[in-house]
Amino acid sequence: MAAKKNEEVSASFHYLTRTKKDGEREMLIPFTAEEFNGLFDKMASQKPIDLSDEKEVDRLRFRAEVPLVNVKRADARTITGTFKASYWGHAYDNTVKGRIPAISVNLRPFHFLIYLSESGRIYIGSQYLGLFGGYESLKKTLVDMLPNRKQVRSRSFRLGAAYYRNAEPREIRVNVANKSTSLAGRSSVRGKMTIALSRASKSDPLVEKVKTSILPFFGGKQSQIQRAVADLMNESDIIEIDDEDIVDCTVLAEMNGKTRTIHMFETGHHASKFSLDVPVDEEGHPANDQTCKAIVAVLRDQVISIAEDE
Repeated sequence: MAAKKNEEVSASFHYLTRTKKDGEREMLIPFTAEEFNGLFDKMASQKPIDLSDEKEVDRLRFRAEVPLVNVKRADARTITGTFKASYWGHAYDNTVKGRIPAISVNLRPFHFLIYLSESGRIYIGSQYLGLFGGYESLKKTLVDMLPNRKQVRSRSFRLGAAYYRNAEPREIRVNVANKSTSLAGRSSVRGKMTIALSRASKSDPLVEKVKTSILPFFGGKQSQIQRAVADLMNESDIIEIDDEDIVDCTVLAEMNGKTRTIHMFETGHHASKFSLDVPVDEEGHPANDQTCKAIVAVLRDQVISIAEDE
């Protein structure tokens, strides 16, 4: 039997707010329990997509709406469920089904949790499987079900450096623009190259250097990260790099007994993904109840506790 491929289960976190113009000012309008109840009713009664109707299938193709299934009320402030994100546009050969045409729509299931906070924000935890997910489509579907949807804004929750304070770096990988200054000016080939520095042991000085001089800049300005990385790389007798030569940087580190990849440049552009310690089934997907329990734990312990005082 072939080995099963398990991709990392994670979740991104976001919250919806609503504003209203009051002259030159924008006023925050909290979501009410009544509106949250109305959102649940619309989610639970969503009209199924008619897969025989090409116009409706187009709504899936272009992610105008995602199908919601297994929508449940965990309590007065919490809704859980599963949404199906669409993927299409590339033909490929499948060992079971044969040729899959580019026009066909593939639907992948992902679990979600929605929480109404005391402050009137609507928090959303959206599951990912490896690189696959679909928060933007889920958000659009939910916002379209809310009153005064044009006044609704989405904010993404991003991690700060404090989250990685206990990380133990194993390796730092740096993508460098291969200019004349790189590699002591000896390279005549342009383009981009990757330089990896790995620890020789847990006591290797590289571990402490990455931990104290690189990770604290996580979540900061890219220029600050570039300078910190360039300073570290330039301690080598071989490499000579200017700040602007640094194209990207990732750190491989151990956290709570697991290996994590920290993308130093991503945090300013994407919602952070929190790893969820849940198993996957024979089809490679996690169960809804286990996933939502894990999302609740992260929301309570690492998101709400920072975002607002509850």
